[in-house]
Amino acid sequence: MTEYVYYSPETLDFPLNESIRIIDDLQKVNENFMISNSKELSAEAYAPEIDFYIKNSKDDVSDKIKTVELLYAIKGIKLDFATDFESSKDIGDKLLIVGEKEQLIEIESLLSDTQLDLYFASSEFVSKIEGTIGDLVVSLNRNGKVTPLSVDQMVWFNAPKSAFVQNGVYDPLKSSIKEIVDKVLQNIKKFTYKKAISYNPDICQYKGRRTKDGGDICGDCANICPTNAILKIDEKKELSFSDIDCETCGGCVSVCPSGALDLCATPREYIYESASLLREKIILVIPEIMELENLNIDLPANVVPLMVGGRKFLHEAHFISLFQQSGFQVVFYTDFISKGSKASLDMINDISQRKYGKDMVLVALNEEELQNKLNEVSAVEGSSYSINELGLKKREIFSARLSHLVGESDLGIYENHNEYIHYGKVIVNEQNCTLCLSCVGACNVGALTAHPEDNTLRFDASICTDCTYCEVVCPENDCISIVRDKIELKAETFGQRILAKDELFACVECGKEFAPKKAVMKIAQKMTPLFAGDKAKIRTLYCCETCKAKVMLKAQIGEI
Repeated sequence: MTEYVYYSPETLDFPLNESIRIIDDLQKVNENFMISNSKELSAEAYAPEIDFYIKNSKDDVSDKIKTVELLYAIKGIKLDFATDFESSKDIGDKLLIVGEKEQLIEIESLLSDTQLDLYFASSEFVSKIEGTIGDLVVSLNRNGKVTPLSVDQMVWFNAPKSAFVQNGVYDPLKSSIKEIVDKVLQNIKKFTYKKAISYNPDICQYKGRRTKDGGDICGDCANICPTNAILKIDEKKELSFSDIDCETCGGCVSVCPSGALDLCATPREYIYESASLLREKIILVIPEIMELENLNIDLPANVVPLMVGGRKFLHEAHFISLFQQSGFQVVFYTDFISKGSKASLDMINDISQRKYGKDMVLVALNEEELQNKLNEVSAVEGSSYSINELGLKKREIFSARLSHLVGESDLGIYENHNEYIHYGKVIVNEQNCTLCLSCVGACNVGALTAHPEDNTLRFDASICTDCTYCEVVCPENDCISIVRDKIELKAETFGQRILAKDELFACVECGKEFAPKKAVMKIAQKMTPLFAGDKAKIRTLYCCETCKAKVMLKAQIGEI
């Protein structure tokens, strides 16, 4: 398979790199390619940004040659890291049509020769829809009697917004009856879809967690999902994922505090690797949903378009990586800003203004704004910074990059005024802390850590997501408190500081140090009255695990 191909019936006014095959006649082509600038060729990936750049860029010829090759390489990186593997589902022929009488007659005439198993209902009878395409269960309520109807797909004229939380429901009034009929027929037998979201349950801040009153610690992803792609199973505190229902908007990725979710089509590694190739370039970020074919704009020299998947998934770690790898302000062209992305943009631009007097990301919501932002974008002195992000979590990436930005400055306190980005400062009452380390086990982002080399509990405020679960699981009274939704923008915030420390207690039998002294003494204080003067049992409270059994054995044979 040829990797790179460029199709144009007209001759370019500059040469392309020899790695790119040029085609000017589609009749002579009968093969597949990896990356193409044209939809008219069969390729794994379509790259409209190539023609967009060639048509609009003010780069000189030598830079255009290099940048076109770079755009192919970046699209190749996307293919390498993408995990949006295709799946399919068998679909039957049962179709429910909901609407008024004349609407039902019109669509029935188009379906009369299809041999579909058709059902008809009026809108007022539909009370609930469950399942997804191929397994829809529609509850029909007539005179108070609810009847479940199992169908494969559903056409609903003037359907309410709530009808579209699962796949397989279509409204002809949002497009046309013919288009919807074609879609229904296309889905018959086999429906194909792609894996949309990757999930790491080990750092999920919803899975297995409850507040003291039984509520949610997190769950933002499910709360913000516009469909049934992510659901909370409250009794288990687990998440349920349905790729078949996912719109791949990526909103869940932008609000996930720990980075447990990522977009399969545009994973975090793709953003980093692409940014690494764009050092000293002005990065123009464009969601793939935006149409570039008819966008006529003057691209100043050194501007390179970077296409990304869902328009809602970008978060603070993405933006700061692009900014620092390039050393320029980033331009983000989109027609919609998600709640998660807006929270990120508000934060990083606020901090960037404090440090550099400039926004980190310039947002353009239409063509006029895009031209203005491209004309004003500039380099940011001292911002360039590169790290190896591979293998790091979302918060670790942002912490490392934010630490460089802050440097030795004191940029004050950033207070979170949004619901999606949270920081916390854990404070421990060392007098009450027994170093049981329950809090360390509860912290799945690594903000709280245990250090047996000096028997300390340490905390990194720059990684903390303010989930408060450490406070929930702490068995001691008046031990852990959290200063919520604030991060101090100074060097001391980044890195670990000691919250509590204790000396180890030596086993009274063998002398082996085995546990924090305060923990041993607290357990002994609670258990001694319960042992009612039993000297052997009381002595075991001050013994290591091995010696406990020895002491009890001695007691049984009368040596104690």
